[in-house]
Amino acid sequence: MKKTIRLGIIGCGGFVRFHVNHINQHVPELKIVALCDIIKEHAEKLNKDMLGGKQMPIYLDYRRMLRKEKLDAVHVSTPHTLHFAHAYGALSAGCHVMVDKPMVTNSRLARKLVAKARQARRKLSVAIQGTHTDTFAYSRQLLSDGSLGRQQLVTGVLAQGWMKGTRGRWRQDPALSGGGQLYDSCAHVIGSMLYLVDSDPVEVFCWADNCGCKVDINAVACLKFANGCMGSITSGGNCDSWKSHLIFQCEQAKLEISPHGGDFSVQGRKDNMSFEMKSVPAKWKIPSVTPARNFAEAILGKAPLRCTGELGIRMADLMDGIYLSARTNKPVKLRSKKA
Repeated sequence: MKKTIRLGIIGCGGFVRFHVNHINQHVPELKIVALCDIIKEHAEKLNKDMLGGKQMPIYLDYRRMLRKEKLDAVHVSTPHTLHFAHAYGALSAGCHVMVDKPMVTNSRLARKLVAKARQARRKLSVAIQGTHTDTFAYSRQLLSDGSLGRQQLVTGVLAQGWMKGTRGRWRQDPALSGGGQLYDSCAHVIGSMLYLVDSDPVEVFCWADNCGCKVDINAVACLKFANGCMGSITSGGNCDSWKSHLIFQCEQAKLEISPHGGDFSVQGRKDNMSFEMKSVPAKWKIPSVTPARNFAEAILGKAPLRCTGELGIRMADLMDGIYLSARTNKPVKLRSKKA
């Protein structure tokens, strides 16, 4: 099996630098060999700043890059509504795909993308950072194996000065973003909640306030899961501060964690004894990795994907329901069949 994975990047602005930095430092198996962006200067600057300014094919059209370059994998880091076309095109060209959150912006396309990855026998990874941490792997086991008792309630909170910070940018253009704060920063909260509860959401009710913008800025959603757990999401985009947090209330314990994997703690009582944890046990064998590290290992057959397209489907189902509920001011029952 080859040990070098030829990687092309579609979308060279903004957050892709987080991934390129980790690839440079920790993922030698991934070799970035081509860049694509509709603004050529973005690709040139990424190459100069982070790839040593070496000779690098740069494309304005992702389809031309996929035709011309012999790529093994593609990372998609473009505006949200473009994710499907870019990821589907890469899978169709025989490439493995890592896509930034949200995977896509509607449930029909989510199912189509996962089906394409399955048909092409290629990896499809969603780059949600928290889901790749040791604390998430350990928390998911605690929540699923009964160690904390039955899951009852989960609360996700995000506070951020998102409205001011994204004014005039594509993130507030619904044609490119697919939505506002809920689909952008709050995707970390929503994706992390769905990953840890590990049950299909079945019903949701949402109130949203655009605060005079074209997309949602503030929103509150209440939801129910198939396993009986009830949840709430508070998405704040007009707060000059920052907080992102999840709280799970089970019958025997409370678990708190950041959607990005930090601030982990468990407090509870079992067999008439109080207990508390502030970190994963020393013997825990699932380490924290970056999405790019996990992506490379999955391609090489060394590890399973931590965050798969199935989570992308759950997110898309829930987001479709959240936005429909906000528009109609009614509760919405969600699809439960994954693919």
